[in-house]
Amino acid sequence: MLSNEALRGLALGLLELSRSFLEEDKSLDPTAFIVTQKEHIPRPLDFQDETRKKESCRRIEEEAHEKCAEAIVTIFTARGKEFRGKAFDKQRYFGGKFESEGHPRCILLTVTGPKIRGWAVEVPFEQEDNKLVWGEPKEYNQEAVELGLFSNWPSEGDSKNTA
Repeated sequence: MLSNEALRGLALGLLELSRSFLEEDKSLDPTAFIVTQKEHIPRPLDFQDETRKKESCRRIEEEAHEKCAEAIVTIFTARGKEFRGKAFDKQRYFGGKFESEGHPRCILLTVTGPKIRGWAVEVPFEQEDNKLVWGEPKEYNQEAVELGLFSNWPSEGDSKNTA
């Protein structure tokens, strides 16, 4: 089994690589990494619409179960929102809600697994002229936020996918 430190190092390394890709290409493909003891397998996340998102996450989750994965790491651009001490209201959420409310863009990293506590890192950014200006990363540890990406992939102590 990977140590928590090794998994954290892997995830943060992938985050730094993603920041480089975003700086260079001005875009970032949403990606999940299925993490086993021997490899981390990249798989595309399809966020074009809710149906495609659920299907791509279902396939990734199935493969993670088949490979007895220790974790799923996801990295994608999103709109950041402070969730500490606040419940996520899935009933009122719709695609584009955070953008319409003016929340800042960010790279979002999530790490979940059956024997680890889910956590996430959000790195806000703005585009000024042709450059990206990075904000301070925010890490979410104990105050897990339900994202609903992998419905049958729990984190330790949780009954649902959280980050």
